[in-house]
Amino acid sequence: MPGERKKIATESVTHPLVRVHPDNGRKAIYINPIRIEEIIGMGEAEFLPLLDELLEHATQLKFQYRHKWHSGDVVIWDNRCLLHKANGDYPDGEVRYLYRLMLKGGKPV
Repeated sequence: MPGERKKIATESVTHPLVRVHPDNGRKAIYINPIRIEEIIGMGEAEFLPLLDELLEHATQLKFQYRHKWHSGDVVIWDNRCLLHKANGDYPDGEVRYLYRLMLKGGKPV
């Protein structure tokens, strides 16, 4: 049916904590702080502090990029090697549009 959205996942999915970018071989921490449920083989008392440590490391200012928007700008990023967060730090009356494009590709390794 046109305009109908499909539910992508109905159950948990397993991903590595560190993944290798398929094009350049670089390693990246691969975590989603609001979706991670567990680290296989670790109890909650072990994995929660590790997750906090990884997030603290990954979100340091030296790793952040903040785009200074200008009319007509387009920003594209590669989710295989970064965390992204939308910030509501623009004037209330300013309209912004977000279009999400997802490309098919391999599974994280």
